[in-house]
Amino acid sequence: MRIYYASDIHGSRKCWLKFLATPKYYGADVIVVGGDITGKFITPIIRRNGHAEATFLGIKRKLKSEQDIAKLSELIANAGQYSVEMSPDEEQTYARDQAQVDALFQRVICERVEEWGRLADERLAGQRVRCFVSPGNDDSYNVDQALAKSKVIEVHDGRVVDLGDGFSMFGLGYSNITPWNCPRDISEEELAAKIDVLARQIERMDRAIFDIHVPPYDTGIDSAPELTSDMTVVSDSLGAPIMVAVGSTAVREAILKYQPMLSMHGHIHESSGVRKLGATTIVNPGSEYAEGILRGVLIDLDPREGLISANMVTG
Repeated sequence: MRIYYASDIHGSRKCWLKFLATPKYYGADVIVVGGDITGKFITPIIRRNGHAEATFLGIKRKLKSEQDIAKLSELIANAGQYSVEMSPDEEQTYARDQAQVDALFQRVICERVEEWGRLADERLAGQRVRCFVSPGNDDSYNVDQALAKSKVIEVHDGRVVDLGDGFSMFGLGYSNITPWNCPRDISEEELAAKIDVLARQIERMDRAIFDIHVPPYDTGIDSAPELTSDMTVVSDSLGAPIMVAVGSTAVREAILKYQPMLSMHGHIHESSGVRKLGATTIVNPGSEYAEGILRGVLIDLDPREGLISANMVTG
């Protein structure tokens, strides 16, 4: 059995299309996204007297034709953002009312997730492949319902699933508390309890896969820039960011307690790698979604031998 695992694609349409191509490209039998599937920003496109304007990636752009608007909208979607066309009056209304902005954001992220579900249904049709997607800590709870509309996507967050050949997997999209107060940030105690509920349902840990969005603490796949209380990156004397471990102690303790065959993680974009924690292989593919680069881990399993290999791939 071959598994392709990715995480943290954050709304990038280009990354999603690449993900849907992985069964054919890599010969994967199972494909998995381990959380954080939605983007973070809306980019307004303001229509004014026969043209439009938008500021994208810090550059103010004047769009003279519908073709220009369509091209920019595609670039915005590929970078994981959401283009919304509006009038100058509508822009001012949103600027005065955060509640309306929040409602708009929830609408556009769900629309994209539903679009992705339709693409999955279309492109994976007739292929003998299973597609698992779990929300992550950045993803609102509305996303679960949007994912559920797909015919082929299996939402494995909070569930133990039988992969066949004696292998089982569960998904868990929560994280320990982050500085950003994300929708699925919870305490270490709550995280430990959720893992225990799922792990106790697994009969053979030597054939078990944990898909937990947040990586285990201090393992080399959870290093992120240190931040001050005002969210400024702490740098050394040469100006390089100082990296610190930000993973979950509950996840670390659970892996050491249960020792599954494999534990897959994301969450920390800049900390990709394949490591060992006790007898368990742990992986984090990292993320470069804003550039439209899909980072993944290609995992080969054998019914008799268990985990054969876990290799980083980029496409």
